[in-house]
Amino acid sequence: MARAEAAGVALLVLSDHDSVSGFSEAQAAAQGRRLDLYCGVEINTRHGENVHILGYGIRAQDPRLLEALAEFRERRVRRLCGMLEKLKALGVELTYEDVRGVSPETLGRAHVADALRRKGVVPTRAEAFRRFLAQGRPAYVESLGPSVAEAIALVRGAGGFAVIAHPGTVADKEEIEGWVKAGLEGIEVYYAGHSPSDIARFQALADRFNLVVTGGSDYHGRGSGREGPMGVEVPEEVGRCFLERLTRCG
Repeated sequence: MARAEAAGVALLVLSDHDSVSGFSEAQAAAQGRRLDLYCGVEINTRHGENVHILGYGIRAQDPRLLEALAEFRERRVRRLCGMLEKLKALGVELTYEDVRGVSPETLGRAHVADALRRKGVVPTRAEAFRRFLAQGRPAYVESLGPSVAEAIALVRGAGGFAVIAHPGTVADKEEIEGWVKAGLEGIEVYYAGHSPSDIARFQALADRFNLVVTGGSDYHGRGSGREGPMGVEVPEEVGRCFLERLTRCG
């Protein structure tokens, strides 16, 4: 929270992967700071490898939400164990404890990659994905996450609104129409990795489907490979419309 304030972030929606456990700590750390904090979540779906649904303005203690997220995290553990078995068959010894030591909450391929780096098997997280963990590589295991429609329904049930994160990961943009019918309300047009042409392309999708335009930094913390920038600038009108929708959540 201190780094976000120093970076000039005015509105922060904490959106961890398949977890809201950090929100109470974030609330405490945000007290007295010059930023507005809201609760969010980023749900990894099984649709493709990186099709994620952001839930903004959700109730952090919604029972059905907490139950579903706990189940998603358990599925992640099963998937992780499958990766470890495949790595072992390749002659790479890595234990569950090696991976879990990094993150006690939501475990994923990035944590396996970091464990491989710490063991000296690979020099970087990117190399771990290239050699072992990316789709089509020898230690890859299919995602066990929910469908996009299930993720959208979960967000809506917890009082929030659903947004498609980093939409460049959606191979067939025509699928968005079906997700809109399922309750999708927004699209992440302003994103740390988007070029001006990307922004124009995704703005056109927002206009086509009448979606709320959002912005996100995809900040993953120090040492993650995605530790900056901490915020993303959006046009004033985009920020106003997003905040207006956010304040109607609950």
